[in-house]
Amino acid sequence: MALCCASAGFAQQASPPVSETAMQLIYGADGVAQDIPAGLAMLKDASADGDLAAQRTLGEQLIGGWVTQRDSDAGLPLLRAAAQAGDTKAQLSLGTFLLYGIGVPKDMRAARDLFEQMADRGDPTGLQLYGEALMWSLKDPNAAQTYLIRAGEMGRGAAWAILAEGAMYGYLGDGKTSRAKFDGFAKRARATGNERIEVLDATRQMWGISMRANGPATLAKLETAADAGNTEAARFLIALVRDGNGMNIRKDTPHAMELLQRYADLLSPQEQWRFEFTIAAAKTRQLHNYSGLQDRFMAAPGPLDAAFGSDLYKANPNFAIYLLQARMKQDGLYPGKLDGLAGTATVQGLSQVCRVTLDRADCAETALRPDVVGALIADRNS
Repeated sequence: MALCCASAGFAQQASPPVSETAMQLIYGADGVAQDIPAGLAMLKDASADGDLAAQRTLGEQLIGGWVTQRDSDAGLPLLRAAAQAGDTKAQLSLGTFLLYGIGVPKDMRAARDLFEQMADRGDPTGLQLYGEALMWSLKDPNAAQTYLIRAGEMGRGAAWAILAEGAMYGYLGDGKTSRAKFDGFAKRARATGNERIEVLDATRQMWGISMRANGPATLAKLETAADAGNTEAARFLIALVRDGNGMNIRKDTPHAMELLQRYADLLSPQEQWRFEFTIAAAKTRQLHNYSGLQDRFMAAPGPLDAAFGSDLYKANPNFAIYLLQARMKQDGLYPGKLDGLAGTATVQGLSQVCRVTLDRADCAETALRPDVVGALIADRNS
């Protein structure tokens, strides 16, 4: 009898959490068909039974409005209850919503309090987020530096890279004083094994920040880092050569493909496909070839996110617009030709789609921005 009960207990422990199973239903997973209503219902039932992970996950979905209509009035109590129970993931989510005003009124002080509670439990992630938000807003550079240093000293290596980036761009005091801090923060970032610091150092070389601008030296720095196994440097290098920078690094799609093959082992299969596709898009300039490229896009292995959409727009803005024109025409939102040009009818259609799908109030002004186009491409591919 004891053996029976022990076995049953083991089986229960081996089962995935309800929230994990629900998210597989909501977003779809290998061998799991997408069923958003079933996933949400599972989360609701588990939340009612006091499952903190389910409360957190359901609260996040309701406030974020990612897979269901936004309902912050219902989601906020769930997420707050999980946060008050000491769930650091819930504290991070709620703090992030409050920090940026996503689905709830912006309240940086409340966000800071939640992040401090996380830090008391040994998790400095919130301190890093708070310090970064302060730094880029220029609200209080000294306080921003203090929070980021605390996060770094508690083990967040990325905080040192964020400080180095802020120093490089003059966000930690006046220009000269701020830029003088770069080397110290870069040293701390490297000591933690942070990969992004080499990209930042190469960016300084590219734009001539505290040194003479030099395109070939920029590429050499990135290649050295990538050859040493730095994935961030490899990604940045391939994209930079694919797109050029309009100043001292020219667009060179054949070389970008060579670099992709050279550093393929550093990239996941999906990343390899994304680079291959965006490089192909960068080379495809004639309108009559766009339909074939569109077929490849629709056959993408897995969902494509906003970052991919933004990269595609940089690689070939006309093809990115063409993709959105095709979907808008299918939805009856665009009566014009599929020409990849951002004419009046196209911009009006994009503005309408932006307002509906991204819930933004500034779509008339931002519909052609890379981040917005990228988000629309990701949405149209979902």
